[in-house]
Amino acid sequence: MARASVERAPAFTAEELEKLVDGVLPQYTLLYGPPDQQVSARQKKDIWRAIAKDVRTLGVHHRRSTHCRKKWEDIRRWSKKMAEAQLGMASQRGRGARRTMTPLMFRILAVTYPELDGPLRASQQTQGGEYNTIQRTFHAVKVSGWGRRAVGFPRPGRVP
Repeated sequence: MARASVERAPAFTAEELEKLVDGVLPQYTLLYGPPDQQVSARQKKDIWRAIAKDVRTLGVHHRRSTHCRKKWEDIRRWSKKMAEAQLGMASQRGRGARRTMTPLMFRILAVTYPELDGPLRASQQTQGGEYNTIQRTFHAVKVSGWGRRAVGFPRPGRVP
């Protein structure tokens, strides 16, 4: 039996990523807080549905709650990996060592991994300040061609 060809959804745009992060960060403690917080799986699904609904308001693509949750997990993982690479805590072999932190990643780290955010900001201030790093990042994104895709997040398994 032949399998039907399934077309992949287009990559998240920068606006969709901003909307996703804006929806998740205020709800982060409900979604990922301690187990004794008494938030049911049903409530978490409802939160993800609401976030997906907000992302869909941009009208770019019909994003489902599972797509948004998966993209959030990817963004959070990449942010942590790149922060650890910047701080010299991780192996320098990965792609994270070659990329610069984006402003969106700083926002994610401030909420999800504050233990990495503080030392990272301190190291950025000694190396020219966060603002200069952000400006270099935007320039690198433009030059590298990442501006056509979601800002600053490589696809898994692809070497840029």
